[in-house]
Parts: sequence; structure tokens; C-alpha cells
Amino acid sequence: MQAQPLSAQLSQLFKEPSKLKYRFSVFMRFLIAIVGGYCFTAITTALLSLVLPLAKQDAVLLCVSVSILIYSIVFILAFTVRSLKTVWISILLAIVTQLLLLAMLKDWV
Repeated sequence: MQAQPLSAQLSQLFKEPSKLKYRFSVFMRFLIAIVGGYCFTAITTALLSLVLPLAKQDAVLLCVSVSILIYSIVFILAFTVRSLKTVWISILLAIVTQLLLLAMLKDWV
């Protein structure tokens, strides 16, 4: 079996818009899982290290350990929720809310 040239593969892909839509949806889910998950985890880690009633070093170590679990949960959530719009809205809303809370606690605002 011979490999098809790239132009033939692209023309075949655009003939079936359902495949293109599915691939775009998967790409967007990976994007929100990787980038959104990283931002969500970073802000959550920073916020938890401020709020936890532990010594600063202990709070940071605990939050870094918990951040692996948080990132995994966000990554799984990005592919579990059926609606792509719901995934984007929920992660971005959570990021903005936590960022505002962090700004208020650190007196940035």
C-alpha cells in the first residue's frame, strides 16, 4: 500500500467536515486541558499556599504536592464534560475568580 501525498490527504479531510470538526474539538480540549489546566493549577497553588494555616515552607510543599492531583483532575475534566463551551467557561471562570481572590488577599487591587 502506497502512502498518499499530503494534498490528497488534506482534500480528503476537507471533504468530510465531520472529521475536521471532531479533530478541531479534540485539539481545543487538549489546549484547554494543557494551558488552562496549568493556569488553574498555578493560581490554585498560590492561593492555597496563602490560605493554609501552616508554616510558609510546609504550605508551599503541600500545595506543590497537591498541584499534581489538581492538574490531573482538570485534565480529566476537560475530556469528561460533553460540551466544549462548558469546559472553556468553567475553567476560565474559575481562573478569573481565583485570580481576583488572590489579588485581594495580596493587596494587588
